[in-house]
Amino acid sequence: MLAVAAALAAAPLGAGAAQAAIRPRRITRTGPVRYDDVVPGFARVAVNATGAPLGSGFEGPNPWGSYTAYLASVSTLGHRTWRIENMLVSPTFTQGSTMWLFEGSSRALLVDTAQNTPDVVGVNDLKTVARHLLGHDDDGTPRADPVDFDVAISHGHGDHTGKNYLMSDRTVYFPEGDWPASAPAYYVPTREGGGPSPRGDGRAVGTFDLGDRTIHAIDLHGHTPGSTGYLDAENLLLATGDALGSAYVWMHFASGTTEPYRRMLRGMRNFLRRFEGIALLPAHFYQVNQYPRNLPPVNGRPLDADYVSDMLEAASGLLDGTIAAEPYRTVGREVGWIGYASARMTFTFANLYPGGPSGGRAPDDDYHGMAIPGTYNVPAAPSGPYAAIDNIKTGLLMIRDSANQSMYLVRGSERAVLIGSGRGTPGLMHFARRWSRGTELELVVTSDDPGQIGGLSQFRHNHVHLPRGASIPTTGLTSYSYVGQGNSIPLGTDAAGRPVALEVHALPGHSPTGITLLDPVSRVLFSGDALGEQGPGGLVLDSSLQEFAAALAAWRSRTDGRYGVVYTAHNHQWLTSPAYVDSVQAAVLDGIARGPAAYVPGRPGFHTLRSPGAADVVAYVLLPAARRARR
Repeated sequence: MLAVAAALAAAPLGAGAAQAAIRPRRITRTGPVRYDDVVPGFARVAVNATGAPLGSGFEGPNPWGSYTAYLASVSTLGHRTWRIENMLVSPTFTQGSTMWLFEGSSRALLVDTAQNTPDVVGVNDLKTVARHLLGHDDDGTPRADPVDFDVAISHGHGDHTGKNYLMSDRTVYFPEGDWPASAPAYYVPTREGGGPSPRGDGRAVGTFDLGDRTIHAIDLHGHTPGSTGYLDAENLLLATGDALGSAYVWMHFASGTTEPYRRMLRGMRNFLRRFEGIALLPAHFYQVNQYPRNLPPVNGRPLDADYVSDMLEAASGLLDGTIAAEPYRTVGREVGWIGYASARMTFTFANLYPGGPSGGRAPDDDYHGMAIPGTYNVPAAPSGPYAAIDNIKTGLLMIRDSANQSMYLVRGSERAVLIGSGRGTPGLMHFARRWSRGTELELVVTSDDPGQIGGLSQFRHNHVHLPRGASIPTTGLTSYSYVGQGNSIPLGTDAAGRPVALEVHALPGHSPTGITLLDPVSRVLFSGDALGEQGPGGLVLDSSLQEFAAALAAWRSRTDGRYGVVYTAHNHQWLTSPAYVDSVQAAVLDGIARGPAAYVPGRPGFHTLRSPGAADVVAYVLLPAARRARR
């Protein structure tokens, strides 16, 4: 175990107090970090122009199997720091994970153990690689008495803990916040500041004495609850794991991560100001050449403190709505990402705030937008699994409010139309006007649902389109009209020069006067509440199943085959398939055919019907229990 007696004896420090106590007493790094000085006997990593690993991940035959190593830094005291790359080859791609090895006078510290690649123990496994590096001088000459190493983990994901099981003959320091349910005896908890811990032997380690070299655990929570960085203040090095990403960070895993992550980033930006010239050492180094970091002026430059500032701006832009997010196509239809300058982060609308879509609330004046289809990973012509959104050329912005309502801003050359006004939280009109980019702004509501008409008063100086026959108060509105089956709302032309208009198609059931809006040019259906939402919240019917089945069949005769994507009034996904409409109809017809035998457990006070099908198309139809006789 590392020399941690001083840390264990000290009174526990909170994260802020621990950071305040960390300052470089001296600077021992001899110059800029060198990321590409491959160690003799190891193969260079092979990547394409955007950083993605090619083939085996190496330029040629590699005697070290899945690993290679680069000498990154040497201090004035002769202590070395290596970048160790581990490549895992799958049938579809090669994944690279990066580790960092810090050498001191009496001990070394390996940050992460990467992936569970098929190594040969004693020949080319991770432990043998680390011992080889520590056991040889830079010219390959063996060292008479090299130091040995312990392990510190940045976070609990498997592509960073893959070889922990081989480290039972040494200490593995594991983040307290990510502590595994069945931790072996050689795990010791670590967290910033150290002190008493409910994990392990009851004490967390926050400082690691390597002999003339000290490493501090630094709280970087967000990507995971326990994400931890390892700071060498004197050498101006900070190993960050995945906490900050390498060009982008995944933050879509769980609820309640975005606002705490922003607070962490703000504190980290301020903390790093005392370490001028610090180098951030990420856990997937190949990604430093991806997306905005592959473009001028960054051009693949490794991470520094400016990247933390950019990530803070991205998180802030997401939370306060000043930056529009975009679909993140790598993961699927619920995940978006947002960027500022050189940094990007993923998120989901469903989990933007603590508590998720039902338990969390944003500040009342916060709105968040997602531009569809976005700009990153968008093909020149619509193709592939997301061709349906690639065809959209109307500057479509999906807007989410603090009550998890979804509105849609559709923009043509002559006017922009906002679909839905939410529950009335302030600021929507100003938010929509900002994103309408100077185009005349109008509002259309699709029903008398509170989530559609709550913000009407904000649009008293805009023209408002109301569903024909709906009893919606118009007091204070200076310009309004009624639309129904057969009407359309012209927008001008879209970005591709195509004439665009929103066709109005009536669909009663949830509301007797409910309407849907169809853009047949971009092939987008805006269904409001008429088809409910894709998920357990479902479609709440105010009519009988037979009445709705007839209305749905008539509606489909007018609209089928004319849209490739559906957006509902409660969408938190950036794509819902037209197959969802099939599922709604299947659930309704099953309820008609089988009656109460078709009911499944659901929301109290309702009888719930559920369609067959995969999770991304399954539909729920909810019937108020008091209306059971109308089945």
